Amino acid sequence: MEIVDMPLLHTLEGFESIFKDNYTPLFGYVNSIVNDDDLAKDVLSDLFLNLWQQKDKLQINELKPYLFRSAKNGALKALSSHYQTSELPDDAFNIPENTYNPFEKFVAKQSIKIVENLINKLPVHRKEMIELRLLGLKNAEIAQILDITEKKVEYNMREAIEQLGHAVNNSNLDKATIAGGLMLVNIMFTIIG
Repeated sequence: MEIVDMPLLHTLEGFESIFKDNYTPLFGYVNSIVNDDDLAKDVLSDLFLNLWQQKDKLQINELKPYLFRSAKNGALKALSSHYQTSELPDDAFNIPENTYNPFEKFVAKQSIKIVENLINKLPVHRKEMIELRLLGLKNAEIAQILDITEKKVEYNMREAIEQLGHAVNNSNLDKATIAGGLMLVNIMFTIIG
């Protein structure tokens, strides 16, 4: 793979642009791992400081996957080996105010909470892939971040959806409510994908 020159890294304005374009999604991702705003900010501070200090030595193929992989590594370092729980970012399922009437919005939020609980029961690697997808990353970018093949991402995403379907079919939860939440997640995957 050819190494791409990153001229943006070599100027303060370019670096600031990289920071502004990537900080919010990186913060959401790191915070979903560490579940602590301050710790997530510390991880990103270290990441961007290191990026600036090492700008002349780094050989980056693609910037976005590099940043997410570095953010993940920093987040995992920041956690103790026994504390690795995460939740989806609060804004992963933001519902615009004018989309539903108040009752429909309440039902949609409840549906999403149920689906979020089902997603939290998935194996860690599949849950992480879904979280990355909900942050707007494509399968190829997820594969680079997790250092796996794109086919493996596709397989695990398919398996995760299958596991969610199985969990729905074998639960005592209201199927219509869950279906609504899954439909919203599916729409998000379609829009992002």
